[in-house]
Amino acid sequence: MRTTIKDIANYTGFSVTTISLVLNGKAYKIPKSTKDIIFDAVEKLNYRPNQIAVGLVKKRTKTIGLVISDVSNVFFSNLAKGVEDECRRNGWNLILCNTNDMHKRDLEYIQVLADKGVDGILFCMSLDSDKKKALESVKLMEKLKVPFVMIDRFLEEVECCSVIVNHRSGGYAATKHLLELGHRNIACVAGPLALEDSQHRLKGYKEALEEFGVSYDPDLIYEGNYDRKSGVEAVEYILGLQKKVTAIFSFNDMSAYGVYNGLKRCGYLIPKDMSLVGYDDIFFSEILDVPLTSVNQPVYDMGVEAVQQIISEIDSGVNSKKCITFQPKLIVRDSTTEYEEK
Repeated sequence: MRTTIKDIANYTGFSVTTISLVLNGKAYKIPKSTKDIIFDAVEKLNYRPNQIAVGLVKKRTKTIGLVISDVSNVFFSNLAKGVEDECRRNGWNLILCNTNDMHKRDLEYIQVLADKGVDGILFCMSLDSDKKKALESVKLMEKLKVPFVMIDRFLEEVECCSVIVNHRSGGYAATKHLLELGHRNIACVAGPLALEDSQHRLKGYKEALEEFGVSYDPDLIYEGNYDRKSGVEAVEYILGLQKKVTAIFSFNDMSAYGVYNGLKRCGYLIPKDMSLVGYDDIFFSEILDVPLTSVNQPVYDMGVEAVQQIISEIDSGVNSKKCITFQPKLIVRDSTTEYEEK
């Protein structure tokens, strides 16, 4: 049976009120000898406060919920690590919910977290969330009156705190790099184009093409799902085009790995036959046989920042509408090279 304050009272002979004052640091007039006896009893009886009861009294559980779409994706595991580390530094607890990219589970986990009494939610929507579904998730959190911060995937029309990366800048940097190497037929393996982050990377791609006087060709855009399978399937599509594609920009590293494998199976050498750029710069990218040029996102730092923002909202009771934007950085490795006419 769990030890209670009443058990300590029976063990020491002191009142429940006296013990409560000591344990809550309010025993200003209670002798040190009494405090020592109570603390000794706490240790011997292995007393731990009932956090649910404490939460009911203080209306605070010091617990944050993190809803992510795919914990097997290194991007999200790095994000979760940043969140967890910052929670521990601040003395907060974390409940991790993995939705496997299912909007239905987004809603289920939001409700579960509210039922568990979390003080706030860090929310990264599932891949199958179009604008209507994403708004449904946001409205549920607002209805439940749970403070929340959106991470990475966001909606511009939702007035809430968000922690994101300037994906337009990232898409621009990746495409400009390939254009500067002389490539002109640059294919894209996009993420779901219903998502803001994928749209913004595509905008950056178009912006770089326009700057270099290259016409945008929608046939060169393959809409994937930010996974390896999409990358493999994209290769078949791209190589089937009656166009001389010399470079591919994948909108995340996981799909880039699929492209990498798909090209290899088809006898293409990277970067000799095809230059390749990814996005995320997860640690596997630098240990491939041909290290991958990729756009770095400061994912860990985003997780840290998101925790700081949600705690600030909880402490102040004010819903922030700040958009914290991190800047990406292109990391050039061996998977890209100058285009040579053959």
